[in-house]
Amino acid sequence: MKKLYKLLYILRSLKTTKNRIKFLIMLQEYTKSIPELSHFFPTPSNTAYSDEMLNLGASSKILLVVHEFSRTGAPYAALYLARALFSLHGVRATVISPKDGLIREEFEQEGFPTVVDPLLFNYSTYSSDACSFVANFEQVIVSSLAAFGFIRYFRGIAKHLTWWLHETDTGFTSVANIATDLPLLFACCESIWLCSPLCFPLALQYTSQDKLHLLLYGCNDSAMPHRPHESGKMVFSIVGSMEPRKGQDIFLNAIERLPQTLRDKAIFRVIGSPLAYKASEVFYKEVLTQAARIPEVECFESMPQDKLLDFYAQTDVLVSASRDDPMPIVVTEGLMFSNVCLCSSAIGHAQLLQHRKDALLFTTESAEELSEQMAWLLQNPAELAALGAAGRRLYEKYFLMSSFTNNVENLIQNTHT
Repeated sequence: MKKLYKLLYILRSLKTTKNRIKFLIMLQEYTKSIPELSHFFPTPSNTAYSDEMLNLGASSKILLVVHEFSRTGAPYAALYLARALFSLHGVRATVISPKDGLIREEFEQEGFPTVVDPLLFNYSTYSSDACSFVANFEQVIVSSLAAFGFIRYFRGIAKHLTWWLHETDTGFTSVANIATDLPLLFACCESIWLCSPLCFPLALQYTSQDKLHLLLYGCNDSAMPHRPHESGKMVFSIVGSMEPRKGQDIFLNAIERLPQTLRDKAIFRVIGSPLAYKASEVFYKEVLTQAARIPEVECFESMPQDKLLDFYAQTDVLVSASRDDPMPIVVTEGLMFSNVCLCSSAIGHAQLLQHRKDALLFTTESAEELSEQMAWLLQNPAELAALGAAGRRLYEKYFLMSSFTNNVENLIQNTHT
């Protein structure tokens, strides 16, 4: 028994779930020949899949795979997809991810079962529970190129496997550097859905045109009446994860170019938190340091969707300064709220928007051009209403939930027939 207590002490001292599971794998092999100990150490895969979870496929029927439960674009798109599938089939899809996060609660609040399996993208040996769990669903839809590890492991097990991609240059480059079998992984899927026209040239490097289908996500119309700031100042907001790709530094550089007389007429809000990698955390600190030097800038961490919607209602101009972004949800939400959207030419919406008709556009990474467009708005506040109304009409044309639901239904039917 002393050896058993010592082993349990070692197990508790391990800091991460992944290391604990690795330890259990080794321990199980060691205890196979010791019946009185073996029942203490179940197969590691059982740590993620209870008997109740293993039976979810029978009632849920559809499995959605997200790369993480973070409040970022691809997980939110998966939430919208789950809503659409419920509208179509009357069943609530199960959502699984290797990483827990804040959006998981939003799925569960709407009745969608969720599972976190830390090994989901990294199984190196056969896991009967994980394979049985996935095989029980009638259809599996994987969101994000970052989930390539799931496709690789479950490609012969997942039924009606579909991959919905939300990446452009940066995402494809980073994954291609570590996944040399992308053509094989694309070939294993019945269908590839792309969230933006910008994704097509990249995806065509790995598969044929006939397998690719455009699927713009849809958002529930949750717009609220605009509430001007009590100071009467124009509110500019940039919303998104704090990382170089999102261009918050470009936004701040553009503000610094404005003359003080115009800055005094505005409030500039930076809303977002860093992601869990070093470059994002370093960038976040740099942005906060730069923002602290500009009195007109306010910084907020990422927030629940209901609170964020309140911020949209206070916003006059929604800025996207992204260097690379296929179809940022925050811009769609800005259009929904009739915010004037001031966008980088690198985002997918730029393919749909017309400069000074339903939005304002500037050349990617040009803080000078962004500053010029902000100055024009501050000097011409009467233009806000017409631009915002035109942007709202574009939301209604491309991003209504009803259109999205119909498109999902057509894609699924065409694939299965």
